[in-house]
Amino acid sequence: MCVRARSLVWTALFVSSLPIHLALAETPGSTTFGSLCVACHTIGGGRLVGPDLAGVPDRRSEQWLVDFITSSQTMIQSGDPDAVALSEEYNGMVMPDALVAESEVLAVISYISSQTPGIDEPQAAPDVAVQEVAEADVASPESIVLGSHLFQGTVRFANRGPNCIACHDVTHDAVIGGGILAAELTDVFSRMSAAGIEAILGKPPFPVMQAAYQEQPLTEDEINALVAFLQSVDEDELTRQPRDYGLGLFGSGVVGTALIYGICGLVWRGRKKSSVNQDIYDRQVKSS
Repeated sequence: MCVRARSLVWTALFVSSLPIHLALAETPGSTTFGSLCVACHTIGGGRLVGPDLAGVPDRRSEQWLVDFITSSQTMIQSGDPDAVALSEEYNGMVMPDALVAESEVLAVISYISSQTPGIDEPQAAPDVAVQEVAEADVASPESIVLGSHLFQGTVRFANRGPNCIACHDVTHDAVIGGGILAAELTDVFSRMSAAGIEAILGKPPFPVMQAAYQEQPLTEDEINALVAFLQSVDEDELTRQPRDYGLGLFGSGVVGTALIYGICGLVWRGRKKSSVNQDIYDRQVKSS
């Protein structure tokens, strides 16, 4: 084979492989989906935190999808029947507003359409057995205790990210009280399951969480411990009583006051016990 012929063969092979390389290349839609959507949704893999998005561009109009992705709460509050039905189906779970341009939302919709399996193609379902085993593994007593400490901040995260109590609260007798910036998490395990919580903690879809943990991600052990703690909070109703600190604080105040008086008595035990005015009066009488 001459040099020119070999060159033509290699050129033909390269040209024929271009569609494959182009298919494998990332697109704006896949990038946005991977950073904002994949923590809560799959395309053909079954429900996660939110619904499976396979085929959703065929079930909803493009404008409806753009409006819902941009601000789901606006549509729910406006009374849109489909948006309200979705909110009720997922127990009022709030989908964060997409802080991206409309062109990026359209790219995500296009990407979902391109990745939706065909009608005859079987869709992968979540492995229920594996999920049940994972949930059982993370719910050990040691994990629950560690998760409680991590949630409250008595144990810092390995990568020094902010602890959960800064923004969240749970009704639990081991927790003093948390922040109100984000959702209350007492029953989050029932609403989202272990898989959903793990997905959000591992790849946060919410802007505030993204900013907080982007450079300080949680480790797998930390995520498992937090899931275990939230599972125990959700399942054990006996712990759903905020701890009463009133009597303890009163006792601490009494003890503290007694200690202060005792210290003052020791420090000033050598001082004169008579009235200063009496001393002045006695000196004046003596000099007169």
